[in-house]
Amino acid sequence: MKQIRFIHAADLHLDSPFQGLRDLPETIFQQIRESTFVALQKLVDYAIDQQVNFVILAGDIFDGENRSLKAQVKLKRAMEQLQQYGICCYIVHGNHDHLKGNWLSISWPENVFFFKDEVNFFEFQNDNVTVHLYGYSYPQKTVKDNIVAKYEKQGVADFHIGILHGTAEGQVGHDQYAPFSVRQLVEKDFDYWALGHIHKRQVLHKAPFVVYPGNFQGRHKKELGEKGVYLVELNDVHSLSSLTFLPTSEIYWDELTIKIDELETIDELTTCCEAALSQAKKPNHSLLVVLKFTGRGVLHQYLIEQVDEFIEIFNMDQEKKANFCYIIDKKLETIGEWDRNTLKNEQHLLSDIVSIVDKLNSEEELLLGALTEVYQHHKFKHFLPPMTKEEQKQLLLEAESYLLSALLKERDE
Repeated sequence: MKQIRFIHAADLHLDSPFQGLRDLPETIFQQIRESTFVALQKLVDYAIDQQVNFVILAGDIFDGENRSLKAQVKLKRAMEQLQQYGICCYIVHGNHDHLKGNWLSISWPENVFFFKDEVNFFEFQNDNVTVHLYGYSYPQKTVKDNIVAKYEKQGVADFHIGILHGTAEGQVGHDQYAPFSVRQLVEKDFDYWALGHIHKRQVLHKAPFVVYPGNFQGRHKKELGEKGVYLVELNDVHSLSSLTFLPTSEIYWDELTIKIDELETIDELTTCCEAALSQAKKPNHSLLVVLKFTGRGVLHQYLIEQVDEFIEIFNMDQEKKANFCYIIDKKLETIGEWDRNTLKNEQHLLSDIVSIVDKLNSEEELLLGALTEVYQHHKFKHFLPPMTKEEQKQLLLEAESYLLSALLKERDE
């Protein structure tokens, strides 16, 4: 029986700048900035401990086309560690670290193999096992062509492995680079497809495995949960092949929902948040949290007016902790003690607000039109990232809640 063992990782984004986090306390921000390098070391440690034959890095190893010298040196040292244990590494470049970037070149140890901008293969041999690894590096940032047709088995090998940085059919939320369908990959009759580009961990097919490991360190509030790499064991008896997830992220991102329906006091709200944070916290890891407040209750008005101060209290002294738990953002989806249907049927400004919000929610073009003026403003547009439909509706909900709270409070006074 022939078998091989390797680690499949992708989307390392080494030396990511973590945009939008620079206003965090300095010690926390520096820990975040170093988190991709900590994850890289964990990858190396796993490879050594598991005695793998080789490591595959499936694109976007560096965060930018002008990769930093620091990131290259850190990767080189990691590869030198692997070399001491006879472990090879096969690397393709993706849209973030494509080959037309401008960087200072450094030398690499002999165990590192970079794929060029044409599909080719490297041969790995160990004892009585031969593996052909096929890959392709992006010649420039944008690759819109389906390049799967260029992956063809070459020569005789016990295992054939394809490495591809691209977008599988049906994936959303990522740029459509080097698009392909799973069916196309399966028809190539390879033994494993090591994918990159999509930051969510996914097994798209078994026998053969077609796998996205996701990125190995979350970089923003949309990349929630545990991140890591896959330990892959391939066997010429396919039923014995296996995937094992290995966590590498030192810092987790999470979104916690706090329901206010049955809460009446700030102390109760505090206790509820403390319990949620304690349950989410993992030993020896740091946590960046988005608190999502939902439900109807008497605390709605307090949150509208004081939520930032409430969060600030929770974040006090977190920068002094080795493993911090920091609330980085909030979502307000609460409503006060009012009935929207009742307000909608009354003849006053409150009715107009509820009706307009319902209309904007049901007709997406109207909502987009309302935002267009801001997004096309010559000063603002460069600083505003695109909003998903979910984010647009969340913004609308918060605006309605703020207006109704303010107007109802004024009326009651």
